[in-house]
Amino acid sequence: MANPASIPSPVTAHPSPQDPLQRVSPVLAGVADSFPARILVVDDEVTSRELCVDFLEEPNHTLDTAPNGQEALDLLKKSNYHLILSDINMPIIDGLQLLKTVKSQYPDTEVILITAYGGLQSALEALRNGAYDYITKPFTRDVLRAVVRRCLEKQKLSEQLKNTQNELIKKEKLAAVGSMAGWLAHRMRNPLNVILMCSQYLITKFTEKDERQEVARAIEDKVKILEKMTRDFIEFSRSYQPSLSMENLHKTLDKVILSCASRAKILGTTVQKVFDPGITSIPMDADLMEEVFSNIIDNATETIGEKADQQGTVKVIRVRTSLQSDRAHIEITNSGDPLKPDLWEKIFEPFFTTKEGGTGLGLAIARRVVESHGGRISVRSSDPEGWTSFLIELPLHKKEMKP
Repeated sequence: MANPASIPSPVTAHPSPQDPLQRVSPVLAGVADSFPARILVVDDEVTSRELCVDFLEEPNHTLDTAPNGQEALDLLKKSNYHLILSDINMPIIDGLQLLKTVKSQYPDTEVILITAYGGLQSALEALRNGAYDYITKPFTRDVLRAVVRRCLEKQKLSEQLKNTQNELIKKEKLAAVGSMAGWLAHRMRNPLNVILMCSQYLITKFTEKDERQEVARAIEDKVKILEKMTRDFIEFSRSYQPSLSMENLHKTLDKVILSCASRAKILGTTVQKVFDPGITSIPMDADLMEEVFSNIIDNATETIGEKADQQGTVKVIRVRTSLQSDRAHIEITNSGDPLKPDLWEKIFEPFFTTKEGGTGLGLAIARRVVESHGGRISVRSSDPEGWTSFLIELPLHKKEMKP
């Protein structure tokens, strides 16, 4: 390829950086600058690749290079890239063919084409095949950075839009499921009460040695399970609008731990607490959050209880609070069998459960309550033990709460 610096540019694909159309808004510039982008530079000339990398060097950018389109495609199979900056004229696979393949197989990856042989025809072909933009050599550092910045702005804003759309869809689905669950639960409640009373009546009519009493007790047990399910359905269908007041977080946690202490002791489980004295009162609905903490600690107790008693088996539930970035973090860790990473998000979905006889609504309700407080709940593996931890983040001030 000829030296780019010696070739005049017959087509100027962009206005100069001083042109008002070229300027980037400070707000959007901040979006692009804070965006941890992965960029792949593809050019058969080492000097050109190194120059582009030097121009685009940023602490939060990851920059990789490839000498041709084939090696670029090989890298794409191993890693995702937000942007590919590619020369057009290259051996093996040229820039236009690379563009077509990328837009076909990796539609979320943007491509900017660069060439020393600018022309209207090649510019139109590049844009027609999905290129984000097209620039010609020689170009300045400011021009390249401006084009890349606009591209990353689009990437970041598109990602935010997609996340917002997913959240709205998720909320609409939850609302529909909640409405249906509430309707079904109310319709089931009366028939179940009748069946329960009849089974209890039959139990009194038969002796303990009579097999019919055993059948009646089995009916009673199953009806009680269904009753619990209807209560969970009704609970899930509720609209959670917390009554916020400044409450002592540690006092609420102590109350929950005390209520779970007897059961934990029977199972040989130790409940540890490590509270950050820097956290005092936070805005929350103490009754609702008490339900959330109880649900998670109860689940932890059950998980540990399922663990076989073997020599050296550790049975611990640890409740830790800490102050992180103006938020109160509550981490509830248990030493039961670790939860697989592919279930970390699924367990918060309505009706998903790993327990026999479970409704799969406890953690779905917990997430709704925490989010109604402007907080977040997630699962992770705690280091170094590899135990399962539930992390709840709550705002320290009402002004931080999301609408």
